[in-house]
Amino acid sequence: MPTSIPLSIQTTYRDLLDRHARRPMPEIEGSVSLVRNGGHDYWVVRRRIGARVKETRVGPDNEETRIRAEQHREENEAVRNWAREAGMFVAQLRAARMPTPTTGTGKLINALARVGFFRAGGVLAGAHAYGLYALELGVRAEDALALTEDVDIAAPPTVRVISESRRSLVSDLEGVGLTPVAGPGEAHPLRWQTEDGVVLDVLTPKRRGGDIAVRHDGLGVWAQALSYLDYSLQNPIDAVVLYREGVPVRIPAPERFAVHKLIVAAIRSGTHRAKTEKDLSQAAWLIEALVEARPFELVEAIENARRRGPKWRRAIDASLTRRADVAEMIDGL
Repeated sequence: MPTSIPLSIQTTYRDLLDRHARRPMPEIEGSVSLVRNGGHDYWVVRRRIGARVKETRVGPDNEETRIRAEQHREENEAVRNWAREAGMFVAQLRAARMPTPTTGTGKLINALARVGFFRAGGVLAGAHAYGLYALELGVRAEDALALTEDVDIAAPPTVRVISESRRSLVSDLEGVGLTPVAGPGEAHPLRWQTEDGVVLDVLTPKRRGGDIAVRHDGLGVWAQALSYLDYSLQNPIDAVVLYREGVPVRIPAPERFAVHKLIVAAIRSGTHRAKTEKDLSQAAWLIEALVEARPFELVEAIENARRRGPKWRRAIDASLTRRADVAEMIDGL
């Protein structure tokens, strides 16, 4: 039986989620300064991004600009106060040994959030999503602390982050220094690596009869197309990664993540079969927690998947045959 997280810790996480929903949004983020250049004074807003400093010019030093500069200063002071408060919640959760990313991983997820990937409908997937379910469901997972360095993100075809000023998702991620990593025989890179050695995998749902590598026009990069992924991306939930003052992300709903794990465990082949037991273990822990916390959502997720066709039903049944304990929990609903 999963061990419950103390109510005080669960409340702290809910408070952190609430703080992020009410984060101040300054027009220009950074510190406001008066500088002299070429004999002229003007106001700027500076923000450090890794080892670089990004400078945004407000305007020449006159009464109108001084009013605007003061407004920017007040807005950014509100952000700093908010960040100190949110950071205290994150520190409490980290002290309670809640799942925490490494510095390099947190930096990458934070950069993805800053360019609007999650606001646009993108989802944090894989091990880092799984680690956040402990906080979402209020129970500890034995392996939730064993987070990998790699980051998986998933995006339906409708997600769009590119614009006239941004060529692609990876072109200007702040302070992470991404370089492409192409596998043997790959015409286009599907993975990217940061200067800290963290690997970013970009995933998208596979269309029937489609290729396993596709150009994602809304992200401006190539992505690995996976069958059944569209199911887990429907109705994602809000979460906060415990890095700095917290990083707001979207993750799959836990009941859909669990059912998706049952499906992919049954269809893995070749070298990927080694991950089957991990898939089943994660599905079992989530289902055990959901049976107690959210049984109606779990039943609906299973029925939704089964209605999608015989291949879906066979995959779910194959995994439940291997894990009779999980099948018994579901039958008892």
